[in-house]
Amino acid sequence: MTRLHTRLVGSWQLADWKVFTPAGPTDPPLGPAEHCTGLLIYTPEGTMSAHLTLRDRAHFADASLDGGTVREKADAYSSIISYSGSWDVDEPTDTVIHHVRIATFPNFVGTDLKRLCVFENDDTLKLDTPPMAMGGTARPSYIVWQRHIRKDT
Repeated sequence: MTRLHTRLVGSWQLADWKVFTPAGPTDPPLGPAEHCTGLLIYTPEGTMSAHLTLRDRAHFADASLDGGTVREKADAYSSIISYSGSWDVDEPTDTVIHHVRIATFPNFVGTDLKRLCVFENDDTLKLDTPPMAMGGTARPSYIVWQRHIRKDT
């Protein structure tokens, strides 16, 4: 394992998330980071999973797994970004590459999502994202993750 690979392994919780516009940083499509939660997992074997979602998502009136009105399903889809697959690193550029196999956003499937890794310390990871289409315009963004430490209750 490389140094970067070793530093990434584990689970991370969403701490901050911003998108850049010509007017400056703004909130991402899901809304302000304080209204969101997220989990990012890197296994030593090379599997990754990323989930970003609103904290307070409305429940469906019909609690069946296949329940929900068209409107409820559309609202649920617009309140989560989730994908998983494999991962590897480009050590010289401090970049992690997510090889997407499954995603809520179908256009991610089969793509490689590259993220520049900036560690503020061993417990804080900032992933800088190259410009991605948001609202029809390519915009760079970043997500800050805090190392997740399990707390049994």
